[in-house]
Amino acid sequence: MNELEKQVNEVLHHLNWLVEPHNSSVELIEVKDRSIVIRSIGYCTNCETDCIGITFKERLPDMELIIR
Repeated sequence: MNELEKQVNEVLHHLNWLVEPHNSSVELIEVKDRSIVIRSIGYCTNCETDCIGITFKERLPDMELIIR
């Protein structure tokens, strides 16, 4: 696991702690070049507050987030 994947997993760990009370979860599919592909399951996937997108933007601002 490279340094970027470690950072992504730290963000996912934090996010899962935040979204779990909302019956949601996020998991890594792949990190490729400057893109992070994740799977989001549950209510938080389409939430208007976009905690998932905001968290990634704050912690890894140079990466493109793709949610499936």
